[in-house]
Amino acid sequence: MKKHIASILIAALAVLSFSSCTKDNGRENDGQKTQFNAVSERQITVGPEAATHVIRYEIVNPTGASVTAEADAGTDWISDINSTSAYGEVYFSVSVNSGGESRQAGLTLSYEGITLDFTVTQEAYSSFSIKVLEDECTSGKIAWEVTPPSEDLTYVSMIADKATWDTFGSFEEYIEYDLEYFREQAEVRNLSFEEFMEKYVLRQGKEHLSADDLTPGTDYIVYAYGMNRTGELLAGMDYTGASTLPVEQKDVTFELTVEQDFPYMTISAVPSDDEVRYLMDVYSGTDSPEVIVESYQEMLDEIITLLPLLGGGSVYDYFMEVSFQGPGTTDQLMIPEAMEFTAFAVAIDVYTGQITSGASTLVCEIDFGF
Repeated sequence: MKKHIASILIAALAVLSFSSCTKDNGRENDGQKTQFNAVSERQITVGPEAATHVIRYEIVNPTGASVTAEADAGTDWISDINSTSAYGEVYFSVSVNSGGESRQAGLTLSYEGITLDFTVTQEAYSSFSIKVLEDECTSGKIAWEVTPPSEDLTYVSMIADKATWDTFGSFEEYIEYDLEYFREQAEVRNLSFEEFMEKYVLRQGKEHLSADDLTPGTDYIVYAYGMNRTGELLAGMDYTGASTLPVEQKDVTFELTVEQDFPYMTISAVPSDDEVRYLMDVYSGTDSPEVIVESYQEMLDEIITLLPLLGGGSVYDYFMEVSFQGPGTTDQLMIPEAMEFTAFAVAIDVYTGQITSGASTLVCEIDFGF
């Protein structure tokens, strides 16, 4: 009997000893070991854009407890960590990284005392490349080329006069100023903000851009920043300076002839410089060339103001259509209701509508044809 009891004790001790030697970090659940395993790689690399990402895991013999997740203390670029919306997945969001260098933080998942540590590395955007195309810049136009840091990045690229640009204290303030303008324009066109952004604003890939109808001899800022259709900033702003050329006066004269067929007339001109673009018209009266130029410029300025109401088109497009180069003849013009009138020709800057020469004039008397 004693020998039998001793055998039982020895066998029990052996079982206890075996159990102690095989114990691990799993958790017993009704006799079944619970395991918490990573499915995603422990080293996670994400792009520089603001986006939502996922970490995947598996649980063997779950207990019904919840998975929790948290980033390293002080990590402000990882947010919206969601460990409960879908089994086997933890979602987290990152903000845009436009700081020029990659950044890294830890993210720890926990389940029933078991932890899984992940390292999240976010790449940095390189800057936009913005090149002003000097050969294409004029008195009323600035052209530039934008190369984004990523072919997939959608972005905004526009121009602002430097005087306005300098009134803003930060890039963030200026971007909000842009966004307010986009919202207003979307409303005017009866479009949603997202539709307006996709149709009129956002660009992708390398672009050759230009802006017309600018003020001559003025400093401007050309800029670009990453953004999506909802107005979320994807990449920081980069910019460069550019300037329109001043309007240059032309040393040109015009030899004029007039043909009358009352009540109509035509004016023909032969310029001393065939490269110059010019306008011809008729002035009611015989004032000095200086008065005629001043009066005619006022009329041209009014036309420029009304162009958006006359079907749009740029100042350049309009004056290229109505101006002459080399010897030219007008369509029929009405003879003014004055016994004497003045035919004239002036050089014109087609980018701005500014007169760039003195007026060559020819005073005429009405020929009634009898």
